[in-house]
Amino acid sequence: MPCGAHLSVTEQRTAMRHRVDCMIRVEHLNRGCEIDLRLRNLSANGVLIDPAPDLLRGDRLILRLPALGRIEAYCLWTVDTRAGCQFERVLRPAEFDAILAQARPLTTQP
Repeated sequence: MPCGAHLSVTEQRTAMRHRVDCMIRVEHLNRGCEIDLRLRNLSANGVLIDPAPDLLRGDRLILRLPALGRIEAYCLWTVDTRAGCQFERVLRPAEFDAILAQARPLTTQP
């Protein structure tokens, strides 16, 4: 008999994630307020936010991303201080590249 985890949800994330370090303004649609959050990784489908104070699974957000502007997202999960959010639509390659160019942390030291 095979051993191992029997997951009820199959891993469906297929988009490559890119590490970033970028502060963004977020409109929290469930609470009717604006907050500043830090993006830690980005894909064409969504973002990882850390820290993500007070975000709950199912929260609707409007993220103001660099080079793109406003896009709606939904909080899919939270663990410890992190939250994963999925965009309401997949980013086009040109949009994704433009965001990444502005959100990517510097890799060289002066």
